[in-house]
Amino acid sequence: MSEIDVLAVARLTPLFTPQLQAHFRLHERLHETGPDAFARVAAQVRAIAASADSRVGAELIARLPALEIISVMGVGYDGVDVAAARARGVVVTHTPEVLNDDVADLAIGLMLCAARQLPAADRHVRSGDWERHGAMPLARKMSGARLGLIGIGRIGQAIAKRALAFGMSVAYTARSERTGLPYRFFPDARRLAAEVDFLVVITPGGAATHHLVDTAVLQALGQGAGRGILVNVARGSVVDEPALVEALERGVIAGAASRFVTGHILVVDGGLTATL
Repeated sequence: MSEIDVLAVARLTPLFTPQLQAHFRLHERLHETGPDAFARVAAQVRAIAASADSRVGAELIARLPALEIISVMGVGYDGVDVAAARARGVVVTHTPEVLNDDVADLAIGLMLCAARQLPAADRHVRSGDWERHGAMPLARKMSGARLGLIGIGRIGQAIAKRALAFGMSVAYTARSERTGLPYRFFPDARRLAAEVDFLVVITPGGAATHHLVDTAVLQALGQGAGRGILVNVARGSVVDEPALVEALERGVIAGAASRFVTGHILVVDGGLTATL
């Protein structure tokens, strides 16, 4: 083991922790769990190990005078105060492209769960309602539907590729139109939402996209005869949660699905909520 002190600011998975412990002196969330102990080692900490959902602010960076690198094991790094790190000469790294296929697969899975009411169907069988009340009503078809993507980066394009196999049409919105893509571009999320059946959010988090999906976007998504479905595989901050809850309670949209940072997913369909 080396003499380098590393502060883990997230609850790391077993995939990472043993490797870090084998090579460094690892302090797991010591800044939160042991303030006195953290004060004794803060001056020696040279690295931060973070997850994509970690918060590494200017205050924590300032308390680590020997800090050289913040390593984010994930795609997003919007929780890191990059300006504060840059001012100190601290390198910030992340792991783009590692989970492109996994997130794209999950997005399609969530679309199917919300459209075909798979969690509700599972409960229907397990609860015995199948015997008492018979089969569930037929659910919504996904093939041939219209998909809108808020974000068309690497993962967005991977989702679009998969959607084409379902015979779906694909449109997107982003900060600017991307040349070379065969998909229709809309200048903002509201106009995109008004033209699609499924709206998938796969844009970075941060101040620029905070509550990008708001009441107006949800109302636009719900204006069609079949009402639209929202799927969020981006940061939770991109969606105005109270507005989403209201849209679901009032039946403005047909359903919603989202991934949790814990690895679980939430599907809301037909007024029912399921955590898988």
